[in-house]
Amino acid sequence: MENIFIILLGLTMLYIASTSRLLGHINMLIAQGILLFLICIGGLAGEEWFNFGVFSNTQENLSHILGIAFIIIETLGVKSIIIPVFLKKVLNKTHTHRDSGANIPHFYALVISSLILFGGFMLANVHMSSFKLVSPLIFGVSISIIITSLWMITIKHTVLSNVISFITMENGIFLLSLAIAKEMPIIVNLGVLLDIFIAVFILGMLVLEIDDKFSDLEVSQLSDLKDYE
Repeated sequence: MENIFIILLGLTMLYIASTSRLLGHINMLIAQGILLFLICIGGLAGEEWFNFGVFSNTQENLSHILGIAFIIIETLGVKSIIIPVFLKKVLNKTHTHRDSGANIPHFYALVISSLILFGGFMLANVHMSSFKLVSPLIFGVSISIIITSLWMITIKHTVLSNVISFITMENGIFLLSLAIAKEMPIIVNLGVLLDIFIAVFILGMLVLEIDDKFSDLEVSQLSDLKDYE
């Protein structure tokens, strides 16, 4: 079941690449947060994290409870609720509902992102002795999500699209952290989450200011900004 959630997470990037509707992109962020939660909980259940009786002391039980609580707050609370709600408010205020000015048609974007995801699946099937402790499928899909997000930042023209791609890239980094460690690297993920949380809100405020100064939110308009002494 966990593998199905991982594959669905990769498929959400194909939807984002194939549509210009920004509301659809935000809805995919909600779906990615829920899928990340299910992937994390599935991995924890497989390691019997919920069977607290197997631990020898109360301190160890408490650390696992805190780990589960952090997963719920990060994936469901922040990724699925707080950030999407904030982006929807920005979307409604700026009245920018589509990113129709991408560098390439959405059909070709879908084809290229599909090839990247396929490459991630192929990477998951590569068996190397130095990657014995790495979950292959999670590693391959996470790498494809990161590469697709970086590529989409270069082809999208609106600031909101770039913000959303930045968030999906962070989701890929979060998934990658699951591939390289059996236990949740809470400190690392907390630092990444804090960075993305601050960046989204700062960029959201920047989007509102840009919307007040320009007629649209295309990135090309930023070239008109100059410093005046």
